Amino acid sequence: MKKKLVKIISIVLALAFSVGLMAGCDLFIGVDSTKDMQQVIAEVNVGSDKEALSSAFDALGADLDEGVASRTDEILSTDEIYKRDLIAYFLTYGYSYVSSGSYTYAETFELLLDALIDSKINAQVAVLYYLSEGEVLVDRDNTDSHDGYTAIEGTDALRMNGDISVDGYLSAMNGLEGDAKAVAGYEYFLTEDEVNYATYVVMHSINNTIDTYEEEIIAEEEESTTSTDSRTIPEGANELAGTYYPSRTENGSKVIDYGIYTGFNNVSDCGKYEKVEGSTAYTRTRAYARFLNALRQNNLVSDDEANAYDIASLNYFQMELKNQMQAMVINKFVATINLGMTETLEEQTLQNIYSQLVTDQTVGAQSGFTSTMDGISDTSFVLYSPEDHKYGYVYNILLPFDADQNLTLSEIVYTAGTKEYYAARNSNPELLKAVKGTDQRAAWFNGETDYSYLAEGDYYVNAANAGRDNYLFFEDSYVTSDDGIARYAGKYPYNGAVEKLEDDTYKLTPEKLDIDSFITEMQAYINYVTGTDAAAGGYYAGKDASGNASWTASTGDAFYNVTAADFLKSDGRTIDQSANIYYKGAVAGVSGVSAANYMVEDEISYKALSAVNELMFAYTTDTACLETYYGYSIESIDTATSYVAEFEFAAQDLITNAGAGSYAVVATDYGWHIIYVTFVFDGGLTYEDGFVYVDRNVEGTFSYYFYQANKQSLAEDYASDRQSEYDILLNNDSSVTRYESRYADLMNLDAE
Repeated sequence: MKKKLVKIISIVLALAFSVGLMAGCDLFIGVDSTKDMQQVIAEVNVGSDKEALSSAFDALGADLDEGVASRTDEILSTDEIYKRDLIAYFLTYGYSYVSSGSYTYAETFELLLDALIDSKINAQVAVLYYLSEGEVLVDRDNTDSHDGYTAIEGTDALRMNGDISVDGYLSAMNGLEGDAKAVAGYEYFLTEDEVNYATYVVMHSINNTIDTYEEEIIAEEEESTTSTDSRTIPEGANELAGTYYPSRTENGSKVIDYGIYTGFNNVSDCGKYEKVEGSTAYTRTRAYARFLNALRQNNLVSDDEANAYDIASLNYFQMELKNQMQAMVINKFVATINLGMTETLEEQTLQNIYSQLVTDQTVGAQSGFTSTMDGISDTSFVLYSPEDHKYGYVYNILLPFDADQNLTLSEIVYTAGTKEYYAARNSNPELLKAVKGTDQRAAWFNGETDYSYLAEGDYYVNAANAGRDNYLFFEDSYVTSDDGIARYAGKYPYNGAVEKLEDDTYKLTPEKLDIDSFITEMQAYINYVTGTDAAAGGYYAGKDASGNASWTASTGDAFYNVTAADFLKSDGRTIDQSANIYYKGAVAGVSGVSAANYMVEDEISYKALSAVNELMFAYTTDTACLETYYGYSIESIDTATSYVAEFEFAAQDLITNAGAGSYAVVATDYGWHIIYVTFVFDGGLTYEDGFVYVDRNVEGTFSYYFYQANKQSLAEDYASDRQSEYDILLNNDSSVTRYESRYADLMNLDAE
């Protein structure tokens, strides 16, 4: 859930060149590449201007240590930018600027060279800053992996474990040259976890490049088809944490469980790398040969390097690793700069933002409030709702009529929406009583991507699945990283029989659930996720002593035995939509959770919501409700909506009279709707205590989400301002040398 300000991007040079040229950008073909691409077009050394360097530290609110200032010549080497770096950057990012017409070639290359120079400046300043401070402190909210750090109590700071000193830094690089020396220098300011991650990113990027070549080779040799079946997946499904890498424990240490597959080694020796579909040793070695050829063509590997089959031994690998670690150090330094914002600006600024949002929403809450509700997310908040009204959200699980039932429905002789029509529909044994719900997730097996995996460990067993293989989904989210998916429990297996076939597709036989079986299944799963045997429960429709609808029955028989008179209110004229509600229930304890804590993962409110959301993904045929934050927004009970009358009544009744965590089963002309109330606005301030700064790090609270959402933009602005200040000071003729004649041909491409 942590947010990062700077996303680390690895530019694999071989991929940039090959993909760029394949895409039709052949501007660089025909040059004397050996000499031209290896030209140094710029050099950077911020230690060359001591006065500007001192001013740069002032901009950061720090003093450059005298001991560090006197040894900058030892600490810093002049960083060189090659013409190949600029062209690779152009092929990866810049070509789209030109092709869209936004910039000329000259403007684009100037922008990209400035960015490459700024990166060198930022990395050098970071090294000097950390050595000057004698420690590495970072803002924990902008640092994905906290391994290798110790939290500083009462602050947002993490301190990297280990000593930092000039002598230690120089010792780490002693005896090394070139890129290997730079790698060792950057490693000094990274944790073991961060070093492993940087190495994994490079290895993963190289594998992806070889995969691309291999997929082309396989496609040349055979035709294949892929199912076009699809079903929406939850946001964040199979996404891994920002610094995830496959690992195993070896001699008590965490090591990378991943390798580069060339075809000259065994894929089984490459850890968690997954080969492409149809891969063989033959297709892989051919793909690797193409990869090596791309390296040679672009002078990224020499003919005399000892072992081209051991990628890690190539200078090219060290060059890519250097670039990746430089990016990580810069990224870390941004997280360090942000601590200055935390200490000087944060609390009062955030309180001001909260107060202004409340004021704005109070003024604007009187009209179109559901439009405001529809914009809710982890970063967009509804802080105020109209007084003396209740609004809310509902999830909708639709178990539909099939084609034959729709035909039967169309043959009802009464006008739709009348008491006679409702009575005929609800009492017909071929309609609602015969509806069968089935698990809709077949496409998660046999669609374009197979998201399924054989379940192990702790998970719910469907009523009909005992003794069968059980399949769950999104292994990366729940097993590989164990981070899970927001508002999605992830423990409900496919409900039915699964047989994996020889061609790696699946034969699926879903269980067919009538409405009573579904209610039982839903409540059992809610109870499983909440860890409470009797959290979810309710009753079927019946009649009280006065003949009015009530929900106290133990079976649904009364619902199917209705007459037209049951659909009239006491005035004898108005339709009583409550007679279309089959079942009512609630998850005990949800309504008692405060709005501020509603999304805390340990609260029953969050657990129940995440269980129902998963069941909605599994069963509903109303796909419009999937991938909504809280579901459909529902107007207050005194306002008409665009929903069908039965659904509108049931949803508004639950929100007004039962609250969050309540649910109902209601009949419409679409079939059965299982409506679950996810959140309710009671009118006035949503969060009674407002934004509470001391709760900002309590994950799941409103204050946590508000802090994360607004700190992000504040920190981006703060870090960008500080970096701009010292970049302006240091990007001068003393610290930066540009050899314009060496890339003049690129600046003149507009004239060709």
